Amino acid sequence: MQLANVAVALRPRSAWESVDLGLGMLQQWWRPLYASFGAVFLPVAAACLCIGWYSEQLWLAMLLLWWLKPLYDRVALHVVSRAVFGEVSGLRSTLAQAREWLGTGLIGALLLGRIDMARSFHLPVTQLEGQRGRNRRARRSLLGRRTHGYAVWLTVACLHFEAVFVWSADMLGGLLLPAKAQVGATFWEGLFSGAEMGNVFSISDYLAYAAAVLLVEPLYVAAGFALYLNRRTLLEGWDLEVALRRIAEQRSGAARGIAVAAVALLATALLALAPAGQAQAQSPTVNAAKSPRAEIAEVLKDPEFPHTRETTRWQRRASDAIDTGGKTRDWTWLRALGYAFAKFSEVALWIAAAVLVAFALWWAARMLPRAPLPPRASYRPPPSLFGMELAPESLPDDVPGEVRALLAAGRVREALGLLYRGTLSGLVHGHGIELQASDTEGDALARVRAHGEAATAQYFDVLVVHWQSAAYARRLPASGDVERLLAAYAERFAPGDKA
Repeated sequence: MQLANVAVALRPRSAWESVDLGLGMLQQWWRPLYASFGAVFLPVAAACLCIGWYSEQLWLAMLLLWWLKPLYDRVALHVVSRAVFGEVSGLRSTLAQAREWLGTGLIGALLLGRIDMARSFHLPVTQLEGQRGRNRRARRSLLGRRTHGYAVWLTVACLHFEAVFVWSADMLGGLLLPAKAQVGATFWEGLFSGAEMGNVFSISDYLAYAAAVLLVEPLYVAAGFALYLNRRTLLEGWDLEVALRRIAEQRSGAARGIAVAAVALLATALLALAPAGQAQAQSPTVNAAKSPRAEIAEVLKDPEFPHTRETTRWQRRASDAIDTGGKTRDWTWLRALGYAFAKFSEVALWIAAAVLVAFALWWAARMLPRAPLPPRASYRPPPSLFGMELAPESLPDDVPGEVRALLAAGRVREALGLLYRGTLSGLVHGHGIELQASDTEGDALARVRAHGEAATAQYFDVLVVHWQSAAYARRLPASGDVERLLAAYAERFAPGDKA
């Protein structure tokens, strides 16, 4: 990494400001970043879909796509890290340098370090610095101070971004495709209905999740790398080093030579003016052997190297630290307030205990056996329903024949209405389905379905749909549809009517 070629403004930033810097980096280099990321991600996503398709377990495809995220992250970090340091890597160069980002502990990341809540922040330590084993753990610990929590929250936020994208895509599909509920159950319906795991997810769910990963994962990697850059800037003074390097580059070669000569002359003059006795007195100290750790400790004692450490603790404030101006304060009101609060809490506790005992007695009374309830009144069929008379004597003796006569006369709506009225009468008086006068057509359909006769429920469902279309939308069914309904009616209800 050449700090002099850095393409972003290195300066100490807060953690969330660093995350925003990652978004700016993504906006700046989104073309090469998404091109390289997609070139690796899309074939892997297609392979995972094939595995889930042939095994009929789409959840396995989604799990594989999620598990292989460290592979895609290395591609994104390879592109964005080189772009930050002045080398924008295109698709061809990224694929040509695949060994560089594939041989950076990918197997270990997939097997041992997959569950890492700060993955994008820790990845540069492995991929860019090449740290391994104990050195990597120590490096992560050093960089993670005051930053690890923000990296974890970044992971949580990006997971929520993916979830919102997937759920929004699923809801949008439900809005644009009204027939989706008839094709198959949704995720939550399949999950709580006891369906097999392979049938819970659909291909649309997998495609939505793949699109979410494709959009969000580069942002996650860029934001984590920005946190890494900011942490190294704070620890190693990268911003100062970059400024000094750029100042030095602005100097010409002649000016550098003059500066070096001046420094050499000044050092020679100082050595010549120094007293010999002082040099002799200092020589034993200079030559004395000291351990590097002791010398570092002595240097760090100077005020130029302050140590900052944030701690939080509760400490009782001394009574003499309060300046009362020579007057004693009366704190009896505070004691009275505390006594009143204690009494109020005691009364509230007794009230809560009484309410709890009353609730326990009420619950126990409900659990006790009771006398049997009086028998329910016998069911009386309503005389009419939806404005149609249901009494058998109000119907023609030969309902199918009358319906056919109306159809021959071209009166399709009257024929369908007579068939509907005959069906309602047959359900109530012939099949024993207890329809109420207050029922709607939906309630009537639900009662027929609950009765348990699947064929009758299917016939009634089709009849209600045709009747609603004719009565409310003025869309008459074809004569062939009415003939099929009439044949089903004659099979299920006509014998009872004749009797």
